[in-house]
Amino acid sequence: MNGVTTAKRVLIIDDEADICLLLSGLLRRLGYQPTCAHFIEEGRQCLSSQQFDAIFLDLNLPDGLGFDLLSAIKEMQADAKIIMISAFDGQAERRRATDQGANYFIGKPFTRRSVEMALQTIQD
Repeated sequence: MNGVTTAKRVLIIDDEADICLLLSGLLRRLGYQPTCAHFIEEGRQCLSSQQFDAIFLDLNLPDGLGFDLLSAIKEMQADAKIIMISAFDGQAERRRATDQGANYFIGKPFTRRSVEMALQTIQD
């Protein structure tokens, strides 16, 4: 199977609608197929219904912390790459994210360049 026929599927779990719109638009332009979820529970449902190549996961969500979903993502979709996104961009958050299985961390507000760098970094 070559990568030309199917766009990589990306799940965005972020409660801010404008972040989802911005990230979705950017990902589409880069050739990805984005899906948005605004709550941990909604993200969990998306994860159980389809496979994703990458997941953008916000740290603070209305129904919990993105950290709470990391282990579930690892169990449900072991091959998916996880990119944490957060306005809380400190060493402690970054360390915890990587310790718990995230592949990359982007602080908010992010730029097109930081998103592209994250995607390049997680490519196999």
